[in-house]
Amino acid sequence: MTARWRTAAVTAMAVAAVCALAGCTVDNSGLDEAQAPAAITVGSGESAESQVVAEIYAEILRGTGSPVDVAAPTTRAEYVEELGAADVTVVPDFTGPLLHHFQPDSELTDPDEVFDELNRSLPEGLSVSDYSDAELEAEGSAPAQNVVPLIRNGVLTEDQIKALNVVAGELTSADLASMAARVRQGESDPERAADEWLGAR
Repeated sequence: MTARWRTAAVTAMAVAAVCALAGCTVDNSGLDEAQAPAAITVGSGESAESQVVAEIYAEILRGTGSPVDVAAPTTRAEYVEELGAADVTVVPDFTGPLLHHFQPDSELTDPDEVFDELNRSLPEGLSVSDYSDAELEAEGSAPAQNVVPLIRNGVLTEDQIKALNVVAGELTSADLASMAARVRQGESDPERAADEWLGAR
């Protein structure tokens, strides 16, 4: 079996497991071209953590039947603009820094409070789904930095959002730190790290 087909098999099994946990089903057998799943572009930030999670999102979303591309990493300001322009569909981000992007004066640190305020601060057309327990290490009184999908509204289906929510429930801080460290040290790349994480689910 070639590496390409091994990756496809791992992705298919992992997506099936995620969808089983989410209670979602994907049946595209009756779709014609006009009803085909929307094309999705997954963006990412410049950190290794963001790039790894972007690859996880991409693999999961491909498994739901949509064609998915992964965009080159950009700054937060750039991908927020790309989301607004419909050039990007979803980007993994971190709750505290994202809140500070939209509300620089926020002093909230509690994860739930940060998430709630983030929801209120997002511009029209953008939303966030469930945040993960996985987070970047924060020092002292720094705000929570939990992984969260930042989504352009009206593109992802309910089943696709459910699948991302299951990723949120499965991804841990230890997983994130380990994958990002291996990428930074040149021992892996974001796509391979994502495939290995999904294959272990």
